[in-house]
Amino acid sequence: MKISCERDKFSHAFQLAASVAAVRDVKPVLQNVLLKVEKDAVILMATDTEIGIRTVVDGCEIHKPGDAILPTKLVKQILQESSDKTLTITTDGDKTLIQGTKSRWQLPTQSTDEFPEVEPFEETAYHVISSKTFREMIKRTAFATDEDSARYSLGGVHLDFGPDQIGCVATDGRRLAHQPGVAETVNDHKPEGSSIFPVKALTLIERAAAEDEPVKIAVSTHRGIFETEKTVLFTRLIEGKFPRWKSIIPNIEGHKEVEVVAGALLSGVKQAQIVTLEREPGVDFTFSEGKLELSGSGAEVGESSVEIPVSYTGEKISLRLDPKFVTEFLRVFEAEKSITTYLKLEEPVYWKTDDGYEYIVMPIST
Repeated sequence: MKISCERDKFSHAFQLAASVAAVRDVKPVLQNVLLKVEKDAVILMATDTEIGIRTVVDGCEIHKPGDAILPTKLVKQILQESSDKTLTITTDGDKTLIQGTKSRWQLPTQSTDEFPEVEPFEETAYHVISSKTFREMIKRTAFATDEDSARYSLGGVHLDFGPDQIGCVATDGRRLAHQPGVAETVNDHKPEGSSIFPVKALTLIERAAAEDEPVKIAVSTHRGIFETEKTVLFTRLIEGKFPRWKSIIPNIEGHKEVEVVAGALLSGVKQAQIVTLEREPGVDFTFSEGKLELSGSGAEVGESSVEIPVSYTGEKISLRLDPKFVTEFLRVFEAEKSITTYLKLEEPVYWKTDDGYEYIVMPIST
């Protein structure tokens, strides 16, 4: 096997594949990346048995087809430290040679026989969504998961597949984030059972997809499969039953409605939480005529009070929220984004945007 490749392009693809390689002793060979050179394509594969990836490398000249096992840590260091624009990779027997203009590394390799093949995308029923849309959906929901929960279903993002749309939903039991996106349904793709995806897999497909290209998503028994122009990724789905999230969305009848601006509210909450303690993290939100007062306090630390002008009228409403839950949600928006807040005494706070995003937070009992 022998190829010459542009270092930057090979490095980008290798970093993506290497992030899937096993870090535990599941099977020693899986701690590496498989380089597969065909007559017309250079492909990198990696898997830890839970997630698998297959990605095509651009910018390569193929001299001789073949396969090679690349030691992940060593090759990553070579690609990071080398200053060569082009590198040549050759495998001969039990060694792999990587050469630049004035540099040379000889590395051990292993037999490729035990490395499992990561198959191409062969699904006939699936959803197709713009990578730009999907990336935004993940950004707006993944932060609300709880990977430390004993309820495994709360550790991932639920993909709710509907006719010509996909919804991303995440919850940790105290808050919930939901973002729908327009998608095309191909051959009546209707997943049954669990569609809870690990955050790691969603983050990887974010990295793999170009700025705005189609992403195919299919769900089969116990696994999800993605395809972009150059990458196929499969992931084992998280077992468990996702909460009946639609029943959590409040009926806004009788709620007070007020518009807030993301940047101003984020700044105010961050200021108010300065004096709060980790064991008592609450910030008080008090809505009154024309203003929102944010206040915090901590024993032996001090007190804070920040006012934000808002178009609120009516009786005063006060509630305490975890500032982390508020700041994580606000950070996903541009500073000038307008968000509608729905308030009602002793009920969760419900935020909604004009592009369908919904975020619900349970108040802290006082």
